[in-house]
Parts: sequence; structure tokens; C-alpha cells
Amino acid sequence: MSQHRVIIDCDPGHDDFAAIALAAQSKSIQIEAIIAVNGNAPLSHTVRNALSIAAALDLDCPVHAGAELPFLHRYAYPTEFHGETGLDSSGAMLPNHDRGAEQRHGALEIIQRVRAAPGEITIVALGPMTDIALALTLDPGIAPLVREIVFMGGALSGGNVTSQAEFNIWADPHAAAIVLAAGVRTTMFGLDVTNRAWLTMDELASLREGVDTPNPLADILQFYAEGSGDVRAGRTPGPALHDPCPIAWLIQPELFEVEALPVSVCCTTGDHFGTTYSDRRAWRDEAAPTISVATGIDRDGFAGLLTPALHMAAKQIAEKTQLPCTQSNGG
Repeated sequence: MSQHRVIIDCDPGHDDFAAIALAAQSKSIQIEAIIAVNGNAPLSHTVRNALSIAAALDLDCPVHAGAELPFLHRYAYPTEFHGETGLDSSGAMLPNHDRGAEQRHGALEIIQRVRAAPGEITIVALGPMTDIALALTLDPGIAPLVREIVFMGGALSGGNVTSQAEFNIWADPHAAAIVLAAGVRTTMFGLDVTNRAWLTMDELASLREGVDTPNPLADILQFYAEGSGDVRAGRTPGPALHDPCPIAWLIQPELFEVEALPVSVCCTTGDHFGTTYSDRRAWRDEAAPTISVATGIDRDGFAGLLTPALHMAAKQIAEKTQLPCTQSNGG
């Protein structure tokens, strides 16, 4: 029986794909729904990518479209990392399918599922938290009914989209501020940990073992690896796979060190826009609300969990793939 019933709110995204694949391969996780939000790419692309991932992995959960725009922020999409489709590949793309998105908006889906199963639904946020903030704003009464929110986002010591801010929070800091203030049990996986959640190029190459047909998952992650600035600069032996971290923690929490900390988000225009802060001074107000923040990771243990799951997913998807699809199919 699954230990975790999860709604995955994501903006696929290469590492989102890896996270969903890890969840799909785990017996301890039941994916209740996937919601696609604007983030790494426009909503039209992230919805299409989420549908393609769900179809490729044979997931029977519904896929919903979420928020098309952040609350206030507008920005250029990071095509240098994820390509024009949001899920570009160095070769084969995901196979064609006939799945379509559900009619209900993602925020309303969150409300309905949480109210139908109080205390049982964990929300896994792998992109901007616009949908979750909308749900908590439309129906604040769901806050005590959510089992937990686990999210990839933020940083306590330097960002990636700016010197201070991490992309998922920076893309919609107002939404993140609403979620962190809601009083829901929350665990944050920021860059302090996820930058260390890399797979080596050899570990990525192992996804091709035993696969003689086109291998979309390996090709998609190869594109991501080739776009990694850390890999090109020789700072890491492979690309950081940020988004699988919250899923890995649900499956195997001993892989991470976690600390209770007060975390706030800067929503003021300027150099610190989208930055997450934590006051760790001993004399701070101990009554200030806190969330759990991942501060350490067992990299080898993480890779030992993720790599075989991705290999199983790669073989599963490759069996469906007769010929590489063109980039115009969009993942």
C-alpha cells in the first residue's frame, strides 16, 4: 500500500520528468494527479509535456492545466536550459499519444482532492507555486487538511537565476510567500541541497544499457546535461537533478538532513527579488513560524535510488518508441 498520496504540481522540464519517473517507479507513492503550471516554459508547453510524460510512463492519473501566468511577475523563459519546448532532446522525443488534459483548473483540483481526503494528500511542488497559492486563497480552509507540502525551490546561500534567487521562487515569489504563510507543514529543498543532487555522466550513460531502440528518456536527460553550466565548467561530474529531491525524500527520508527554520520570501522589486531568507541567529524570535529545510544530502544514496528508477523508466518508454519523434511534437 502506498505511504504517500501525492499531487505533483510541476512545469516539465527535464528534472521534473526525472522526478515523475522516480515517483512512478516507487511502490510507496501513489500519484493522484499531475498539474502543469507556467514556469520553465509557457503553459501550453508544460501541459503538453506533462501529458506526454504521463502517457509514456503509463500513469492512469489525470493531468490538469494550472496557472497560465504568475501573480505579478513576467519574465523570459529559460530556453538555454530546457529548450524551446521545455523538454528538448538530443535525439528521440517521447512517443505520440492521444491523452488530453482534464477540464478542471489545477487549483480547483487541489481543493477537491484535499477536501475529499483530509490529512492524506501531500502536494509536491516542482515549479512556481502559483496553483497552490491560488488553491489556498480560494479556499483557505484546506490548509489544515493538507498532509504536507514538499517543494523544490529557494536557497539559503545563493541563487541560480540571480546571484541570490532560485528560479522557482523568483518566477512567482508572491505565490511562494502565500504558501509559506499558510501554516501547512512544509519541507523545502533548495539549491543548498539540490545543487549536490547530481548524477555523473557515467550514471546517465547507464540509462542506455540494455536499450537497443530509441531511448527518449536518456536523450532528453543528455540534452539537459549538455546545457548544464556546472558540467561545462567542470564544477560537477554531471548535471544536478533538482526536482527528484522532494520525491526521494518521501521515499527515503534518511538521504537528507533537515532543519526547522523560519523562511521568508522577498517580494520587493530590486536585486533581492525572489530571494528566500532564514534568520538563524540564536536570539531570533523563537515563536516565528518555521518550516523544515533540507540542509544536507547523501549524494551517493540519492544516485543509488534515482539511477535504477530512471533506468527502469527508460526501458519502459523505449519499448513504446519505434522511431524518434520530431522536435515539432514537443515532448
